[in-house]
Amino acid sequence: MKETELFSPVKAYLESLDYAVKGEIGAVDVFAMKQEQSIAVELKNQINLKLIYQAVERQKVCDDVFIAIPKAAMKSHQRNYRSFRLLLRRLSIGLMIVNNDQVTVLVDPCDYNLSASKTRNKKKHIRLINEFNNRKNNLNIGGSKGQKLTAYREKAILIAETLHLGVLSPKTIKQITGIEETASILQKNYYGWFMRVSRGQYSLTELGVEENRKIE
Repeated sequence: MKETELFSPVKAYLESLDYAVKGEIGAVDVFAMKQEQSIAVELKNQINLKLIYQAVERQKVCDDVFIAIPKAAMKSHQRNYRSFRLLLRRLSIGLMIVNNDQVTVLVDPCDYNLSASKTRNKKKHIRLINEFNNRKNNLNIGGSKGQKLTAYREKAILIAETLHLGVLSPKTIKQITGIEETASILQKNYYGWFMRVSRGQYSLTELGVEENRKIE
């Protein structure tokens, strides 16, 4: 679908809302007026960063700004639709989807309540703060992929290092390491490093010995 083919459906939709509509006013693809209220619509056949830049520029001269794209253009962003929608909401940019002659507004260009967003993500925020505070080392390199050293893994490593002393009880390991969750970490055995040799007594598995040699 060509960008020019988006114009007529968008024009008809805005006119149904009693706006007067004209195309190519200055740098604006579609410009609409109703009394003193102005709307700018950027027409694009695909989603890209340039489109967002243009929409932000139009906000300098219009009350409300939309981007209008064909329905087919959403397929490339289907997996990231929630993030894309959130981006537009945070920028107060509206989104119109054009399917044949039908226009559907998926995002209104209303002001976004950023403080409300922070409240909704409070649990994740707290989780990040806890991980930051509980991490003792600073060995992770930002941008790298693969195994990351988390606070939980740090504790498991310390317990494994302590078990190099021999078969120990969770209570003894806790006294040596100061790790309150020692019993839970041993029982869950997330990394497969620990094994119970008898009631209340633990040692390292072959994997635990091998992995901790690598760490050393």
